[in-house]
Amino acid sequence: MGKKLGTVALFLGAFLLALAALSKFYMYDQLAVVPYNTETTNTSSTAPGNDAEYLDAAAGLKITTGPLKNTKVLSGNVELSKKASKDLGKDVAVWDYINCTAPVDFNCGSGDTPLSLNVDRVPFDRNTGQTVRWDGSYSETGGEKTEPANFEGLYFKFPFDTQKKTYKFWDDTLLTSTDAKFVGEGKVEGLKVYKFEQTIAPISTGTIDVPGDLVGSDESTVTADQIYSSTSYYSVEPVTGVIIVGRTSQDSYLEVDGVRKVTTTKADLQYSDATIKDTADEYKSKATLLTTVKTTVPLGGALIGILLIAAGLWTRRGGDTSGSRKADKDELIGSH
Repeated sequence: MGKKLGTVALFLGAFLLALAALSKFYMYDQLAVVPYNTETTNTSSTAPGNDAEYLDAAAGLKITTGPLKNTKVLSGNVELSKKASKDLGKDVAVWDYINCTAPVDFNCGSGDTPLSLNVDRVPFDRNTGQTVRWDGSYSETGGEKTEPANFEGLYFKFPFDTQKKTYKFWDDTLLTSTDAKFVGEGKVEGLKVYKFEQTIAPISTGTIDVPGDLVGSDESTVTADQIYSSTSYYSVEPVTGVIIVGRTSQDSYLEVDGVRKVTTTKADLQYSDATIKDTADEYKSKATLLTTVKTTVPLGGALIGILLIAAGLWTRRGGDTSGSRKADKDELIGSH
């Protein structure tokens, strides 16, 4: 009986060791990927009592103070994802992205001109989140379209298993990636998050001809430098790499001969409470599943598997010894 139990323990232990290895080295890789298809809308807005200041072109270049809203719409393109993956020989997702900032009562789907609008088609690695170069990509800002686009760094999210380090993150005003530095840990809606900051010091993004009276000049037209600066804050769930809270403080203005003349956009926009809660609720279970597959099952399976194998070997050996002693005793009795 002991020998049979020992055999069962050996087989069960071997099964658990195999399951632990399969979970860590295969199942996790199959689960730790973004979907080809997604339909997501995130909104950010200025906090009550913290209105933005901006230059309203639609109102005749009038400096306006009031609340602003940012709407980000993501749409995964399954067919293009498969095509990009085949073309590049790696697992790639292609997502279409609309990023619209405007007054709160503005309809970004109206066809009218918002305060700012970016429309991008972004290919990126499904596991690391890193953008990749592909001929089917494009970036459109202010009516100017670049095709293919030269995306670099992270764009939508941080990698699965995010680390406490600096990452390069895309900025759609500069059209390049800059440092997003790890600055600490925290909690959002019960989830542990890693906090990152991406700071862009005032930098010229080009020049623009504006009416002289807008910048305090007697000349009819003045060429002004467009200055952009911002600080973005990301609270990231580290298992999935998803941004749970995003906030951006932007300060952009026109400068003439090195002197600031007029603000074009000064605003502090943060994900809405509904967006934060919905995102946290969605990714709690996904983070738990990935942690179970990557850590809990491999460690638990390996530990129990080793113990069962040890118990099985000990039980089988005990069974053999007991049988041998019984045989020896019978031989001694027979000899008399």
